[in-house]
Amino acid sequence: MTTTRTDNRHALDGEAILANARLIAPLLREHAAQVEAARRLTTPVVEALRDSGVFRMSMPRSWGGPEVDLLTQVEILEVLSRADASAGWCAMIGSDSGYYSAFLDDPAARELYPNLDVATAGWVIPAGSLEIAEGGYRLSGRWSFGSGCTHAEVICGGALVTEGGVPQPGPDGLPQWRIALLPADKVQVHDTWNTTGLCGSGSHDYSIEGQFVPADHTFPLGASKRDGTLYRWPGMFIANLVAVPLGTAADALDTAMGILDGKVLLPEGVRARDEARVRAGMARAQALVGSARSYVYATLGNFWATVAQGDEPSFAERAALAGCFVHTLTTCREAVALLADTVGTAAIQRGSSLERNQRDLITMGQHLMGQTKMREWAGGLWFGQPTPLSYL
Repeated sequence: MTTTRTDNRHALDGEAILANARLIAPLLREHAAQVEAARRLTTPVVEALRDSGVFRMSMPRSWGGPEVDLLTQVEILEVLSRADASAGWCAMIGSDSGYYSAFLDDPAARELYPNLDVATAGWVIPAGSLEIAEGGYRLSGRWSFGSGCTHAEVICGGALVTEGGVPQPGPDGLPQWRIALLPADKVQVHDTWNTTGLCGSGSHDYSIEGQFVPADHTFPLGASKRDGTLYRWPGMFIANLVAVPLGTAADALDTAMGILDGKVLLPEGVRARDEARVRAGMARAQALVGSARSYVYATLGNFWATVAQGDEPSFAERAALAGCFVHTLTTCREAVALLADTVGTAAIQRGSSLERNQRDLITMGQHLMGQTKMREWAGGLWFGQPTPLSYL
């Protein structure tokens, strides 16, 4: 496996990566239309993200990484997503490398991640099979939604363990679910990503047929093999997802304010900013996004504090986290739809960032974390009932 460069820099901490995110935001915004047309991140965008240190956010201090705390990660991804949702989404996915490597023994993890800036892509849901073989498994399957697979160097694939094609039970009696990590050049990417929004995320299908994966390059989503708050909860890798809709909605608020501040309504001939309907719409949209952001930071902050103390999150804390995902995605989508109605025809013009914001949020809302199912699972957690996903 080849990587883009050898890492010989001093470790970047969270504040430095945040500062870098702000520095590269204009470039991401400048490339947003090109990224959307290409249906993948352009090379300058990938290089900017990699050089900013965003892909290394969850890499451990024991490797010289920054091990950035969860709330700072969210702040970094908000900045990137405000510039371009596709870039922010891919940064969120690509920065999972530190989390996934924490489930492996260090020697095996170092084989896959020889430097801190290796990006990972892929789907952990078991859409494939891991047929037991000497020394490991033979991985086969086809997965959807491989966001960032066009530039990642490591690909993951969730799969059920099989022997002779028959799923094998785990200690709990249920079929064993493991996640395999392998170099991206072992994977076939299928050009399938033609969507309403997040067009530049390159979230294509990918497939693998009978590829050998060493046993120590696979793991169950359970206990990490690494110390540190960042690795104590198996679902920490998904917790920063909420940053992308927040950043996207914040950009929509900025754009709408700019349009409405200079718009004159016809045939009345009055300034839009002086129209009661416009003022009410903007006030509500600002409150929706602001309240969602406050709920994110409060919920994730409480969850982080519990894990940092070495305590197991309660059902109530897990319920709040699960509900926070769907609440953030749906509330940001609602706010931007309201902005589009308030702005009028300028919000439906191709090339308008507000038009793209709305499409991006519609597409984000189709993610599992934004579906009604997630709200139902969150409700179950409030009543002390576990979800089907071990990382929630």
